[in-house]
Amino acid sequence: MLPAWSKEISVYNEKIDEQHKKLFEIAGRAYMMTEKKSSKEEVIGVLRELLEYTKEHFKDEEEYMQSISFPRLEAHRAIHQDIIRDMVSAVTRVQNLNDLKDEIAKIAKNWLLVHIIKEDMQIEKFRRNTCPLPIKPTEPKPEEKPVQTENKKIEYFCSCPNKVHYVPIDVDKKIRAGGVFNCKVCKQAIQPK
Repeated sequence: MLPAWSKEISVYNEKIDEQHKKLFEIAGRAYMMTEKKSSKEEVIGVLRELLEYTKEHFKDEEEYMQSISFPRLEAHRAIHQDIIRDMVSAVTRVQNLNDLKDEIAKIAKNWLLVHIIKEDMQIEKFRRNTCPLPIKPTEPKPEEKPVQTENKKIEYFCSCPNKVHYVPIDVDKKIRAGGVFNCKVCKQAIQPK
């Protein structure tokens, strides 16, 4: 049985997360076909659906990586190309239904889901360390003054008890100019003390 998508593997981009959920759903259906009696046409149909959706997703994911200046974009793009090439090759070289089921199990489990869980988490790790999560702008509260820390970061707070967000000065300026950034845990806007 394949794992289900969960928040632990979120990249905190709504579009990409929704696509990952859909890929997990299609991969799950594909993988289940290996466990039950299915016609070659059914298996090829799901494999084609997986291939087409994967192509669309990879295009969108590459645009997202570019938008956050992900430094490993080209290496990640090469992995995407390898996955697509392997998927196309799997469909064309299959001789019988059992071979097709074996290929679909490999695609669903080894290529796609492992890629999301391992490689795509590198995108989120980079984003988390460099790009706070913006939400709708609101008016800053001029009477509140941030507290400066030794490492040139400003303390911000959210609704989480005892949680402090250390915000770089350039992000503090964006917040004061009307931008709002939210806590990943409580989803509330962070505010200066």
